[in-house]
Amino acid sequence: MQPDTLSSTEQTLFVTLKARQLLGDSLAAAVVEQIDYDFDRLQVGSLVAGVIGLRSALFDKWIRDFLTRYSHANVIHLACGLDTRPHRISWGDSVRWIDVDLPDVVDLRREFMPEPSRANQYSLMAGSALDSAFIQSLQNDRPTIIVIEGLVPYLTTSEGEAMIADLCGHFKTGELIFDITNWYTTLIERLVGSIKHTKAKLRWMSDKPKNLEKVHPGLTLLEAHPLCTLDGVRNLPLGGRIFLWLQSLIPFTRYSAQYLRLAF
Repeated sequence: MQPDTLSSTEQTLFVTLKARQLLGDSLAAAVVEQIDYDFDRLQVGSLVAGVIGLRSALFDKWIRDFLTRYSHANVIHLACGLDTRPHRISWGDSVRWIDVDLPDVVDLRREFMPEPSRANQYSLMAGSALDSAFIQSLQNDRPTIIVIEGLVPYLTTSEGEAMIADLCGHFKTGELIFDITNWYTTLIERLVGSIKHTKAKLRWMSDKPKNLEKVHPGLTLLEAHPLCTLDGVRNLPLGGRIFLWLQSLIPFTRYSAQYLRLAF
């Protein structure tokens, strides 16, 4: 398929892929070289790549921690795009890994991304995170960590809350990890080249993650980390460090991007 035919939101996967290349991910670099897509127009520089790297590193840590506690588990990555996560994280023989995305993205992934070495424990499925029937079809016989990296801000509030309720209602026990943005990020989104050139639109605005506990009984917020508070910020380019330090001083900018871990 032609990458340019993906929807605007789907094309944000190329931002993450390019960032992974700049971060030294050799598999991501190989995929970038194969795909006929104008990555330059995304304007993914060292700062954007660094921020995406911080998010990925935190989510990778949360997954590893979960698999340490539950060796017999599911990892479900919704809207997986061309992420290399199942290749860069070690997972045991009793772990079932399921990557999920829309059909066109799945076709793209099958064309350019090799399957992990444990093919018998890995599944790539075409489906929508917003489709209740599809969610109900996923195996729920184990503790499950559900990764929703980079999708939630592009949903409406009602779509996002319905998705979370469906996931928590179907899986018996586990964790949800995802990122959220607030009204400030939505206001400045057209100034961010990586968003502007995909024409994707941020829609769900929230800076009070504790309120998500109301979406489903038993849903509990475990961690919420604003971007500007992450340990790895000190490794960003100087301009980025100064920018995020300034953001940390003002509440509405401090909470413009947050990374959440919730238990259900």
